[in-house]
Amino acid sequence: MVKVTINRKEYRVKEMQFGEYAKMEEQGFSIIDAFRKKQLLLIAMGFTCVAADCDREEAERLITQHVLGGGNIVDIANAFAEAVSESDFFQKMLGVTQTETPKTQKNKEDGKDQKQED
Repeated sequence: MVKVTINRKEYRVKEMQFGEYAKMEEQGFSIIDAFRKKQLLLIAMGFTCVAADCDREEAERLITQHVLGGGNIVDIANAFAEAVSESDFFQKMLGVTQTETPKTQKNKEDGKDQKQED
């Protein structure tokens, strides 16, 4: 179970399966495309829909208030990455292994950038 704080409220997200995947896709975007393109805002919005059990409009409102209140979109995206790491279904749908969630992909890229700078 993953805990995520959105707009100063803590949500607990059980292991994500088909229903959560469908809820994210119902918001009008492809979670696979958003994941591959590292579109953190879409990922955070979709994950907020699942965590808060709300529609896209409410998720956008929650995230807006979260950011205005000093919160960070990356924290929500990292919670999504943690939830993906706990879900065999999401890992298979997104075509990743447990070590290739968005957070670890970014860390790998940061390492590549650092090596290029050396």
